[in-house]
Amino acid sequence: MAEGQSEVEQAIVTIVASFYKHAGEEGKGETLTSEEFNKLLNEELPQLSQDVPLEDRLKELDINKDNELNFAEYWKLIGELAKAKQKELKDKKKK
Repeated sequence: MAEGQSEVEQAIVTIVASFYKHAGEEGKGETLTSEEFNKLLNEELPQLSQDVPLEDRLKELDINKDNELNFAEYWKLIGELAKAKQKELKDKKKK
């Protein structure tokens, strides 16, 4: 962990860095193409790639329908994953 950063701050840095690690490998530097998105999911979020066909997931998240994901569209995915994790932890706590 970087000096002085909390775990939550470091998690945010990791989420942002994972986007930019994959964005711009092809196409625009500020977006994820379909191939970049697939690579990000397979490397960074392998559990998600088992749930829904990746092309369908890209179409759901691609709000402006340009066949690429900008950071805001990627952030929507992160929010959905956080909500799912919150529900999972809440359900476990009830048991």
